[in-house]
Amino acid sequence: MSRIRFHPILGTFIASASLMVAGCYSFQGGGGFPSGIRTVYIEPFENRTVQVELDQQLFQKLTDRLPRALGTRPGSEQNADAVIRGRILNYDDVGQNYRPGQTGGNIDVLTYQVSITVAVEIIDRQRNVVLWDTQSLVGRGEYRRDTQKDTDGRETALNHILQQIIDGAQSQW
Repeated sequence: MSRIRFHPILGTFIASASLMVAGCYSFQGGGGFPSGIRTVYIEPFENRTVQVELDQQLFQKLTDRLPRALGTRPGSEQNADAVIRGRILNYDDVGQNYRPGQTGGNIDVLTYQVSITVAVEIIDRQRNVVLWDTQSLVGRGEYRRDTQKDTDGRETALNHILQQIIDGAQSQW
């Protein structure tokens, strides 16, 4: 039986050629937006909950990660190609997993779940059309009070919302 042997220089050439060909392909608009959307302005979300710092936390996450994830750059309110706006509709922090307590009739809560509900819309300002819209997007994050804080659950829920916005926006193109 004979073996096929490649010369080391030929292997390097094939690998280099493959990378160059792969580099020739690009996706218009980056992470899934139409090609005309190059900049995005993120409005601070209206907060309809009693969690006063929640809107700032969500806004910080969105401005830090969303433009890059969508293949855009941050833009000013007056000049951005698209605007992302929304409302924080609900915030819950409830027990999720229980067990009987050690002392007569008590119940121990093992895990809690933070749920944050938002409404989001992305608007193409050039064409004045809604690119993506959802009225009820829910982010969830669990935590254990014995080893974690409620802010850990909130962080996970906010990251979940961010990922759902990215996925939803990219699914349109």
